[in-house]
Amino acid sequence: MGDAGIAAQERALALIRVGRHADAARVLTDLLAEQPEHVGVLLMLARCRRELGQLAEAMRVVDRALEVAAAKEHLLAEKARILLAAGHPGHAAAAAQRALELAPGSWEANALLAEALLTLGNPTRVVVARRYADTALDLARHIPDLHLLDARLHARMGRPRAAREACRQALALDPAYEPALRQLALLDAARDRAGRAARGFTAALAADPQNPGAAAAHEAVAAALCWRLFDLLVLATLGHWALFTAIAGALGDAGRPARLAAALAVPPLVAAVGVLAWRRQPAALRWQLRRQLRSTSVVLCLLLTLTVAAGLVVGSRAPVPGALLLAPGYAIFAFRAWRQLSRRAAPAVRWLGYRIWTRLAARTTVSTPGAGAGS
Repeated sequence: MGDAGIAAQERALALIRVGRHADAARVLTDLLAEQPEHVGVLLMLARCRRELGQLAEAMRVVDRALEVAAAKEHLLAEKARILLAAGHPGHAAAAAQRALELAPGSWEANALLAEALLTLGNPTRVVVARRYADTALDLARHIPDLHLLDARLHARMGRPRAAREACRQALALDPAYEPALRQLALLDAARDRAGRAARGFTAALAADPQNPGAAAAHEAVAAALCWRLFDLLVLATLGHWALFTAIAGALGDAGRPARLAAALAVPPLVAAVGVLAWRRQPAALRWQLRRQLRSTSVVLCLLLTLTVAAGLVVGSRAPVPGALLLAPGYAIFAFRAWRQLSRRAAPAVRWLGYRIWTRLAARTTVSTPGAGAGS
């Protein structure tokens, strides 16, 4: 490759570093017209096509490079990345395995094989993925992507604390690493920690405003914050009912004015708490909430909140109409409470399941050689 070709390759690399993959692809395509079998240029072009979402073209380019290359491990690793992006984790695992056979000390091949096995999702494969991810981390702890893979594996195996710590390790290497910020927010969202998740997605969007996944999750969690106001009002209503039911016998008819006064005081108090929580949120989140005021989820939340407030006040004077107004709110609250409890229990169940599965797999591995020797 002459000086002009080297300059073109360096220009393409500079464009890739700033995310201008379409411009880099044009430079590389022109360069390939002069040197159609240059493996390095073909590999760079395949990566650009993958980043642009042109997966069929990226596969065609990497297969072309594999036909002429002597050292194939980096090309096979790129092929595995393309297959993962295309939703073919089984084929990606096969490509990564071939790359690992050619370069057993490659952190990239170990990480790609772990990611492909994790994506396949079978518990046995996830346990094997854990081993390959550990090997990749031992080889290259300075790479944030590997700590993110570690976090995803911990999350799949029911270890949210370890997953959070792995995300923090990635952010210690790169504080603006958007995938780790988004993974932390996802961990919070999975446990219904709506406030923390919303702030996490806000940070992720600040790091990468163009990421559609983080933007969609940010909208969903922003709406979930509105439902927190509904939950608080229902809990206050239940507390009001429990208190005045317990002291009804002692107060008799004299307790009715106090019951009504307390019922009238509850909605303003809950609203005040909501205002304080609103002021604590980042500006970007408040903007998102204003933007969603007409969404179906937020409108339903506000209607149910008003219905529960009306049921509380009406029920303090007329129990039957009040109960009818409160019934839909209580039903929705019961469903939300069940969902939150199940989400909080899921990591523990998953952790226990993987421990049992790992021990059974280890016992099977140990017992197999003995059985073979006996026969």
